[in-house]
Amino acid sequence: MDNRKKYIKEKIEKLRKELSEYNYQYYILDTYNVSDYEFDKKLRELYLLEKENPEFYDPTSPTIRIGGGVPSKKYGSTIIIHHKYKMYSLQNTYSKRELMFWKNKIDKSISSSSFVCELKYDGVSINLIYKNGLLTNAVTRGDGEKGENVTENVRTIQSIPIKLSGENYPTYLEIRGEIFIPKNKFIEINIERKKKGKIPYSNPRNTASGTLKIKDKKEVYKRTLSCIVYTVIGKNLPFNTQYQSFKYLQNWGFKVPETAMICKTKKEIFHFMDYWNRWKNHLPYHIDGIVLKVNEYQKQYLLGCTNKYPRWAISYKFRQKLSETKLLNIKFQVGRTGIITPVAYVLPTQISGTVVKRVSLYNDRFIQKMDLHYGDSIFLEKGGDIIPKVTKINVKKRLINADPIFFLKKCPSCDSSLRKKNKLLYCPNRNCPYQRIGKIKHFVSVRAMNIQGIGSEMIQKLYKNGFLYRISDLYRLKREEFLQIKGVKEKLTDKIIKNIEKSKYNSYYRVLYGLGIPHVGEYISKKLTETFPDINHLINADYNILTSISGIGGKIAKSISTYFSIMENKKMVEKLIKYGLNFSKKYSMIEGKSMIEGKSFVFTGKLSCMSRNIAKNMVEILGGKVFSTVNNKINFIVVGKNFGSKLEKGMKKDNVKILTEDIFIELLKEEKKEKEIQS
Repeated sequence: MDNRKKYIKEKIEKLRKELSEYNYQYYILDTYNVSDYEFDKKLRELYLLEKENPEFYDPTSPTIRIGGGVPSKKYGSTIIIHHKYKMYSLQNTYSKRELMFWKNKIDKSISSSSFVCELKYDGVSINLIYKNGLLTNAVTRGDGEKGENVTENVRTIQSIPIKLSGENYPTYLEIRGEIFIPKNKFIEINIERKKKGKIPYSNPRNTASGTLKIKDKKEVYKRTLSCIVYTVIGKNLPFNTQYQSFKYLQNWGFKVPETAMICKTKKEIFHFMDYWNRWKNHLPYHIDGIVLKVNEYQKQYLLGCTNKYPRWAISYKFRQKLSETKLLNIKFQVGRTGIITPVAYVLPTQISGTVVKRVSLYNDRFIQKMDLHYGDSIFLEKGGDIIPKVTKINVKKRLINADPIFFLKKCPSCDSSLRKKNKLLYCPNRNCPYQRIGKIKHFVSVRAMNIQGIGSEMIQKLYKNGFLYRISDLYRLKREEFLQIKGVKEKLTDKIIKNIEKSKYNSYYRVLYGLGIPHVGEYISKKLTETFPDINHLINADYNILTSISGIGGKIAKSISTYFSIMENKKMVEKLIKYGLNFSKKYSMIEGKSMIEGKSFVFTGKLSCMSRNIAKNMVEILGGKVFSTVNNKINFIVVGKNFGSKLEKGMKKDNVKILTEDIFIELLKEEKKEKEIQS
């Protein structure tokens, strides 16, 4: 073998190894260290090298294999199912010219065709198997031949019917689609993770994939995964085109690509592509391109497939341009649980419609891996178009005397030596000022006590002036103390004091959640308040009782026991009870007399006399539930100004009563009065 061939062989082997590793990280470990564009660029390079040098053919090459294979031994309990019909990947292009070359080739092969343009959802491919209209299996794509059985978790997804609607469907069907996490839910999950001192997830796609592997179905349900389906496989189908299939899929109970269009000309295709490239950020889910498919099934059959791709479909991916900016500074933030998070402050730069000034660097391992230096020129992209991420360093622009960035050894707040736990460094000092401030911030936050007007800056000022040290101090703050803070006027002071007083009406679970017990989020707080009638029962609960509650494992139980074993925490709870906060199910009525207890509400429109969140709190205090969407469990819809489509949906349901804001307020007053009599 001459030197040139030897070089080519080594280059091919290197690319195969690199791409296989990326595939494994992406599909199996749900992480990624390379952008889609860089991956596809390397894959294209390998494909061309293999095409020009067929003697180096390998059936396991990433140019032939689909996905990242089946799960590793790490998922020992995973059940693997073989696909009856192979699941293919899609050929990708970032070039309009290549896309038109593909279209022209199709037109020449099978005469003129119509094409369906669809959005390319960035989620997890799923194969849903229905027998006699019932969902029997849900299987991931895996390596195309076999995938992972995730049926139990998929059954929790509301947009996937357990039983097909209607009767006009074959006895055996395979329906394929994409499972994803809506953008808002993804942001919500990451906010919770940050509050708990955990590293935020990098992108919605990997989070959706990881969620499907969770063993706790209740946790999967909480994450509100969604699914859009776009392919039907079966015999004797009552339609013969891709576009017609959407109508039937919708009638069977699925979400379908409602934005899909039939396009025949280059102009129509380009218009669809350009429109959604411009407006993709306005969608509730993430897309990374569009998919072009031959519409007629007969023509799809004639075109066939390669080992990896169907010849009748192609995806045009939106290339996300990396934004280059300068690293200005590094700050190490201390969370309420003591976890230290490094944050890079960068020269403000616009990415996907927003100006980015700060980027999380996750942990010391990430800093070392990226080999970051002060003053570096760095490239940023938004993972899933949501979270900015440092992708690579422009080493060519690095200053000769630039110092490497090292993680701190001591807490930036209290100078305590940091400790390492689960790859994260944290400050062990419970009296650390930043931790105390963080706990108070959490307590007043919207999802906890929702004390408006007393934000991060105000808390820091009160803390520095010695007026605020622990959570319970909020309820002994005086008007004159606020007025001593620079820039605080009487109007703002009165508003804050009023809101602090209002927070005493919050439900038991919100107060418990507000305490910030590590690993105890909203869901676990609700579970605890359902089990223990008051805080004293919870404080005295032993480990075995706690772990007997569904959803509470050893880690959470230990955290609860540890929290209440600390005398300061116990005394703080006693003070909060003294100040009038709700630490028990003290409101209880005789069964059948309550108009709110055990009932479910939905709000639509803006309420004039209170915020939606306060109204929700009051319903929950009185024993009711509040849903965000209209469903079969709803009893009442409360209608405010500028109401939305929820009212129309609710009016179609016989069991739902419509309440104006005035009637709702009267109902609250009567209910509260009745409860006071009962108590």
